[in-house]
Amino acid sequence: MGSTLSLKGCFSKKLSRTFFAADTVCTITLYDGNEEALDGAVDLCNSLANKLNCKDENSEVGRLNKEKSAPTPSDDLLNIIVSALYYCDKSDGAFDITVKPLSDLWDFKNEKIPTDAEINNALEKVHYRNLVIRNNAITLKNDAELDFGAIAKGYIANKVSDFLVENGVKSAIINLGGNVTAIGENGGENFYIGIQKPFGEGNSALVSCSDMSVVTSGIYQRYFEKDGKIYHHLLNTKTGKPAQNNLYSVTIISPSATTADALSTLCFLLGIEKGMELLEEFEGTEGVFIDKNNQLHLTSGLNQNGNLIEMK
Repeated sequence: MGSTLSLKGCFSKKLSRTFFAADTVCTITLYDGNEEALDGAVDLCNSLANKLNCKDENSEVGRLNKEKSAPTPSDDLLNIIVSALYYCDKSDGAFDITVKPLSDLWDFKNEKIPTDAEINNALEKVHYRNLVIRNNAITLKNDAELDFGAIAKGYIANKVSDFLVENGVKSAIINLGGNVTAIGENGGENFYIGIQKPFGEGNSALVSCSDMSVVTSGIYQRYFEKDGKIYHHLLNTKTGKPAQNNLYSVTIISPSATTADALSTLCFLLGIEKGMELLEEFEGTEGVFIDKNNQLHLTSGLNQNGNLIEMK
């Protein structure tokens, strides 16, 4: 969980629901909505999370991974793949949704480090060009398998946000395990979303925003330590091992939750200099990079006043 929420003001119509989906604890809170809109948002979140769950062999993506083809995929499966392939191609595979054979090797619960032979065998199956779309039919080659872990929560948040707005909601927070999307304002003011302090309590900073998503990827979110070395879940698709750079975390602030989710992982893998350079290509999208000295590095569209980060 990379982002937390700080709220001010009081809301007479506040409605909130906490539930488990997308392999994390989710909370959807409406400040001017109704039970019907909230029920619909929760149902949509659950439906999409189930459809895109690569760990479930009976989900739509699970069946694709097993059967290696989907002649008539759902619009959601096709759309998330097309969105993900954009970042795969743009990063020359640093971001890669065919990473599942590799990510499956890293057992963070049991603190298992795979052997070099296991990693090399998995790497032979990891390349986004093993994913082919022709006439909307999807085919996986060379035993490729898809894992949407770096983009699914963003895609789901965008769909849920669109649903809520279409149903008249003007103020809400969608929190999918720390991937936070703010709809509208907080009682006439911006929402304040915290960037978690790596390996510590509290926040490194607060982001002031409205109608934006704030998503963090960091090495402290899923990791274990052995012999003084930290092994984390942000994998270098060239080496098959946790990415090694001077970063603790990257937080992306964007009007699109899908963009924020994908870029938080990609910019971490690229590092501070290349990550900041990439973000210049995305209008309205900014980044906060926290290095291993706990120093914050902000992209040019952000101001920092004490503990508060605001858009310029």
